Amino acid sequence: MVAKLQPSKYDVQVDGQGCKACGYCIEVCPKDVFSQADYFNTKGYRPVQVKAADKCIGCRRCFFACPDFAIDVDKKPAEEDCREKNI
Repeated sequence: MVAKLQPSKYDVQVDGQGCKACGYCIEVCPKDVFSQADYFNTKGYRPVQVKAADKCIGCRRCFFACPDFAIDVDKKPAEEDCREKNI
């Protein structure tokens, strides 16, 4: 029996207080994961927010493009790993 490979899932987080709304992540993301927020952070910027984390392919272009180190992209454990570890 051949096991089907499940696409990897990623957890994408933006530090809304650290983001200065440059928009580089929006420009470099090939899957349209980010959008501009409807609110202002404490520094007066409209930070970027994650609008579609389920579309993330884990390329981390956003992570490397962010000059403020406000984005984290982490691979979620596979469902099989979660079941084995009781996560």
